[in-house]
Amino acid sequence: MPLFALVTKEWKLLLRDWHALLLLFAMPAVFILVMSLALQNKFAEQQGVNIHYYLVNKDDSPASEALVKRLSAMKDFKILSSSASAPELIDKVRDDRAQFMVSIPSGFGKAMQSTDPLPVQILAGPGVEPAIYMLFEAALREALVRVYLQHALAPLKTQMLAITSVADAGLNLDATDKLLHAQSLYQVDGRNRRPSSVQQNVPAWLVFAMFFIAIPLSTTWVQERQQGTYARLRSMGLSAKDLLLGKLLPYLGINLLQVALMLVVGILVVPWFGGQRLTLGHAPLALTLMALALSFASVAYALLIANLVSTGEQATIFTGVANLLMAAVGGIMVPRFLMPPVMQALSRFSPMAWGLDGFLDVFLRQGGLEAVAPEALRLFGFGLACLALAGLRLARQRGKT
Repeated sequence: MPLFALVTKEWKLLLRDWHALLLLFAMPAVFILVMSLALQNKFAEQQGVNIHYYLVNKDDSPASEALVKRLSAMKDFKILSSSASAPELIDKVRDDRAQFMVSIPSGFGKAMQSTDPLPVQILAGPGVEPAIYMLFEAALREALVRVYLQHALAPLKTQMLAITSVADAGLNLDATDKLLHAQSLYQVDGRNRRPSSVQQNVPAWLVFAMFFIAIPLSTTWVQERQQGTYARLRSMGLSAKDLLLGKLLPYLGINLLQVALMLVVGILVVPWFGGQRLTLGHAPLALTLMALALSFASVAYALLIANLVSTGEQATIFTGVANLLMAAVGGIMVPRFLMPPVMQALSRFSPMAWGLDGFLDVFLRQGGLEAVAPEALRLFGFGLACLALAGLRLARQRGKT
């Protein structure tokens, strides 16, 4: 039957096209797995929010013990144990190894009975998002107010029947505003400020966008290969290295222009629409190094994809899904500290995570060349590996023709 023959033909063609099978079955399955794990803690209320902080208790009083007990009971926040000193813990928070450090001052319990209580201090890491900052501050403030009211009312238990108002009890509820002092380790002009969402979103989406250079590069490569352009170039004696460098250099320039454009948007355009202005930190050399390293890595990655796929459609679909996977694992879509431990471990292998960490070192942590060097080296290494694999693939295809 003609229909049976046509169906059989399509099945045979499909089974021979492993690229199509990979895109149809393997990539969506991996994408569902990664996104489900990455967003697991964001939507599972029974697991709580995976926020970690250090607790330094310099006081030895019933009030501080009660506060520590309340903090330990909060399921959404986890206290990290450490034998490091307070300055060392501050450095760890600055590097975003934990989101916060909470410090209970000496004399906290004694001052609780006065109208001028000693404030508990929160130090937030520069990479903490504003929503997480406010969530943690509100939870700690609630615990502090409960402890304050409990201990301020304790001496008045025998007089409770005669008390008809807060004023009669001698309580000053305005003092509860002094119980907490919160600040971020992010600095602007030498002063601690809370980072805006612009400081965190611009580098994240900048990294994400740069890897999409793979779509125009790979589709152009496929078209030129199908049109016989590369066959003519090979007949002229050009090597695989020449062909790769001929694509690498111009697209590297395009990616650097993309970086400059997105930074200009954050600095000039966003404030026009009422947003806060992006600040670039104080290390232009470190920022330039990260832009070069990420541009090189993303273009080399695009060249590898171009030599792996057979059609422009495959290049577009593969790049889209692969970029979403790297973004999900790398903390672009979901902050890594909200991910389960397995996903946090996997994020160390995502080039987008290296790029994001490097830019955040400059934009948020006020780091310089020394701070971004590890991420830049990883990106250059990734790019060299992609170029080597692309060259091997190109040489192999050349040998077949």
